[in-house]
Amino acid sequence: MIRKLLLLILLFPSSIAFAKGSFYTNISTPANVIQTDKNVSYNNGYFYLYGFSGPGKIEIYSIIGNKIKTITAQNLADYKFALQLDSRNMYIIRVITLSEIKTFKIVTP
Repeated sequence: MIRKLLLLILLFPSSIAFAKGSFYTNISTPANVIQTDKNVSYNNGYFYLYGFSGPGKIEIYSIIGNKIKTITAQNLADYKFALQLDSRNMYIIRVITLSEIKTFKIVTP
């Protein structure tokens, strides 16, 4: 019984050290990592794109996959365009840039 207690006492402090994260004190994160949130919203007949940059293409689809419109833009930074859509319907928005393709679902108010 005393052996088990001694073993527990010897192992217990080391498990606390690992739980507090002292084992990983030398890990650092790169300072040049920048994450921007990309988002698409629809309000009062206008689409708003946030977080994108550079040239690109915007494709709007109905929820069943019918293409409604394709828009090509020279610069997607804080882009805004008008398009009237039926209210209370869901749409799929694809934003295609040189480096990525992002897909969003929106529901019109």
